[in-house]
Amino acid sequence: MRRPDRRGSYPYGLLVPVVRVATGTAAEEVRAFLDLCGIRSTTAPCPRRRRSPWRLQVLVFAKDAGRARQLVNEWTLPAGPG
Repeated sequence: MRRPDRRGSYPYGLLVPVVRVATGTAAEEVRAFLDLCGIRSTTAPCPRRRRSPWRLQVLVFAKDAGRARQLVNEWTLPAGPG
């Protein structure tokens, strides 16, 4: 595995992003779903980009990332009220 140089070092160590979401509620729904599937996760702010609707990213351990991405891609977030 390549180590990033100091300029481009990744701030979350062994954790990698698997999905970006616009709200804290959506992040918690994704995390609850992943937890039910046996995958531990956490959230972190997305890197700042102009006009991006994504505020948060859900992170998992690198060894779980492929499975987590597949599960999230096959799953649809529940519709909110209204």
